[in-house]
Amino acid sequence: MKRVRWLSGLLSAGVLSFTLATVGAQVAQAQRPIPLVDLQCVQRSGRWRSEKRDISVGRQIYTAVLNIDPDTAMTCRLPGGPASLRLEFAIPDTSQAPPARIDVYIDGNQVASRTGDRGQVNTMVVDISNGKSLAVEVFCARATSCGSTYWFMKAQIEPGARSPGRR
Repeated sequence: MKRVRWLSGLLSAGVLSFTLATVGAQVAQAQRPIPLVDLQCVQRSGRWRSEKRDISVGRQIYTAVLNIDPDTAMTCRLPGGPASLRLEFAIPDTSQAPPARIDVYIDGNQVASRTGDRGQVNTMVVDISNGKSLAVEVFCARATSCGSTYWFMKAQIEPGARSPGRR
């Protein structure tokens, strides 16, 4: 009798451990950032490229993952649910590019705008929860000398955590 109870307890513990490991892996996977280049996007103007390169910004080294030409506009389908858009962009020390202006739209409504100068990493974190489409527009903040590209260290969707037991 003791042996049956011990085996039953061991089997229950094993099933519980497997269930918790499976659910934990799904939650961890759901929380991974989604690179902007992995979304289904339509490019309306300009050019953007996924390119990994080390750049110097403010005499520090950063790894850029994306570069975008001025006057580029793209619209992307969002996965839905609670999430944030994280953009970290810079103008390399060696570039003569003027400041960049980034505008962000959710479902056609402008929700954020940021102008960033050379010599610093500029960060935008925008709540995009439950949006269906995301538009990102990158502009030269001045009217002249706009030939250089802008570099992004992060351009990703960060899914938000859902509370346990809520749907």
